[in-house]
Amino acid sequence: MANIFVIKLGGSMLSKGENNIFDFEYLRDLRSTLDPFIQRGDKFFIVLGGGYTMRKYRDLAMAAGLQEKEQLHWIGTTVNVLHAEIVRAYYHDISDEGVFKYEDYYQDANLTITKSIKVGGGGRPGHSGDVDAVLAANKVSSKTIISLKNVDGVYDKDPSKNPDAVRQEKLSWDEYLDIIGNKDEHEPGGNYPIDPIASRMSKDSDISFNVLHGNDLQSLSSALKGEEFTGTIVGN
Repeated sequence: MANIFVIKLGGSMLSKGENNIFDFEYLRDLRSTLDPFIQRGDKFFIVLGGGYTMRKYRDLAMAAGLQEKEQLHWIGTTVNVLHAEIVRAYYHDISDEGVFKYEDYYQDANLTITKSIKVGGGGRPGHSGDVDAVLAANKVSSKTIISLKNVDGVYDKDPSKNPDAVRQEKLSWDEYLDIIGNKDEHEPGGNYPIDPIASRMSKDSDISFNVLHGNDLQSLSSALKGEEFTGTIVGN
């Protein structure tokens, strides 16, 4: 029986910096990893993040005097849609036409994947693409989201500031929320392993996040097979 996988592809994996605005080589390698699963009939919903490009536009807007959170969120949401369109175009032979975006996530209609991949951009402002991934997972009845980030899992504290931080193999949602300070909103460009809003939604919907480094494509393959991988499982 074919599976439908939901992948949250962090913007940091594609839009990495001034000298690497969009990493098409990474998309090529990602497709090589997904191809064996596509050939057996599996399907993928891939939700895009904003990465460097989003932060650049946000910072330019703030420097120009824009301070309203909702408007800054709209910038991030729209960059996510742009990235989704780029991924869809690059994967056009295996991707459905058009990207899932904005209010699509909130419509009653089912989410159908005709080819092998449907690509999603941002939904409403006020959260990261993690929330869009949760909404999509509910639509396709998936209980696991694979989150590809620029960190190899969830740590007991911020590893960029604490050299002694320890990666956690498995966490409950309550344990995860404790680690990020039990926040209940997502700041524009906020850098959490999993968006706090998405975390609470996932807890309520009994959805798990598998957080792993996007460059570790062997771990991605293992996660898709249901095998052990290097990363963190967060769930009830």
